[in-house]
Amino acid sequence: MKQSAKGVGSPVRGFAVKTDVGRVRQRNEDAYLVMPEVGIYLVADGMGGHRRGDVAAGLCTDAVRDWFSRNVGPRARDLVSETLRALGARIRHRERELLAALEYANRMIFEMSASSMTFRGMGTTVVGALFEGDGLFVVYSGDSRIYRLRRGRLEVLSRDHSLLNEYLRLKMIEPGDARSFPHRNVIMKALGLKEKAEVDWFRRKVQAGDLYLLCSDGLNDMLEDGLIRTILNDSTLDLEQRADRLIQRALEAGGVDNVTVLLVQT
Repeated sequence: MKQSAKGVGSPVRGFAVKTDVGRVRQRNEDAYLVMPEVGIYLVADGMGGHRRGDVAAGLCTDAVRDWFSRNVGPRARDLVSETLRALGARIRHRERELLAALEYANRMIFEMSASSMTFRGMGTTVVGALFEGDGLFVVYSGDSRIYRLRRGRLEVLSRDHSLLNEYLRLKMIEPGDARSFPHRNVIMKALGLKEKAEVDWFRRKVQAGDLYLLCSDGLNDMLEDGLIRTILNDSTLDLEQRADRLIQRALEAGGVDNVTVLLVQT
């Protein structure tokens, strides 16, 4: 899907999104959400396998959509608002809304997980971006990522909530050994695993010409950042073609997981 973005007060000029089940999995447990009218772009990667990670990811995107569409009842909104009250003045109104939407999503997933053995233990990673004015507000949990390409330079803006990243942070392994790390898929945080959402958030300034990539780990587990940078820098391709190229290269590299790519151009 490729579209221009018409959100009020948003610096986004266009976006493209693609998802693929990959070459190994039987079910696509990734989900995405685009709401240009409110400046929201989000990727979720469900966890749990037979515990229906696809349900968790779908609950996440549906809950965020419902929250911003005002389809959530006052009692649920009051419960979530109480949870976020401690944030105080540090958080602006729209930023609080995104945090609240993910808190609501977490509750939905957690409650369904507790309701049946079919869903017990399911959860989802998530990365969500709010574009407003010259600002970018990012909320994430797990190892779904957001990258920024600015003037040809690619940078990972988020920090994976993974056992691998903790080992790297503590210098317990060398960066060159990361791809062979035996527990690289162990996630430290995700929505739905606890009663209260565990997320990190940050702000950045947006510049005209920035290109943001939100993705599930089915992309960056398959492709080195150098190749991702090369494809994103290819000005002969439009956004949709670049998204297609990233997916295709991930499949050619093995496609062992679902892969979702969401590109946002400012």
